[in-house]
Amino acid sequence: MLAGSTLWGLFWLPLRWLEQAGVGGLWTLTFLYIGATGTLSVLARRHWHLLPAAPWRLLGIGLSAAVSGITFGLGMIEGEVARVLILFYLSPVWAVLLGRVLLAELILPVTVPALVLALAGAGLMLLSDAPEAVEGLVPAFSPADLLGLVAGLAFALTNVQLRAGRGLPGALRNLATCALVPPLAGAAALVLGTPLAAPWWAAPAAIGIGVAWLSAMISATQLGISRLPLQRSSVLLLLELIVGGVSAALLAGEALSLAELAGGACIVLAGLAVVWLRR
Repeated sequence: MLAGSTLWGLFWLPLRWLEQAGVGGLWTLTFLYIGATGTLSVLARRHWHLLPAAPWRLLGIGLSAAVSGITFGLGMIEGEVARVLILFYLSPVWAVLLGRVLLAELILPVTVPALVLALAGAGLMLLSDAPEAVEGLVPAFSPADLLGLVAGLAFALTNVQLRAGRGLPGALRNLATCALVPPLAGAAALVLGTPLAAPWWAAPAAIGIGVAWLSAMISATQLGISRLPLQRSSVLLLLELIVGGVSAALLAGEALSLAELAGGACIVLAGLAVVWLRR
């Protein structure tokens, strides 16, 4: 879990490096996930025969994970790393609500106040850049912020589906979480006309990073989540926020304001309260 969280927290480095090399954001994600999908396909080769047994479950996991992966990656490229990570961390709260709707899981009394606290924290972060309070939410709400929120919601939906499909082999579920990103990101890049003005080595480099980095952090994180109690894995996942925020501050000069830090603290506390008190 610590290794996976560290890799996720530093994931913005290869994303921005490739984008600066001339590989557009959607093409960057396409090549990265081609490498990861190939690696995870090899690791899941003994379970390929189970694909026809749960096609809709795997398709659902793949679609929500693809939305999460694409929006998270674009948010890391376009926005402030710490802001996107913190807004992404609303996912534990979304997961509890989705678990109630989709899996009929019980909602504890702590859920409602935690949701209020998390939304208050998100409001603090999103309004922190507004020059005047009367300008409201829109001026402070950047596209990268929206990407972080969507990524967290899609990630929560993915986790709920992974819980519903826990009878499937872990290697097959790992493969499902990245297999649809290349076709969807590639199609979006073509439709939107995302540039690919990069040197010849950029695409092989991105695929190699996907093989060595992305597949490793997906496997490490999913292995930790499946083997550790939910409370412990959720706490260890906080390392992603710390690594991402510190590395962005040191290497990219991105520092959070006091209002953003306060909002982030509210979101983190709400997420921890939800998972820590869950039965």
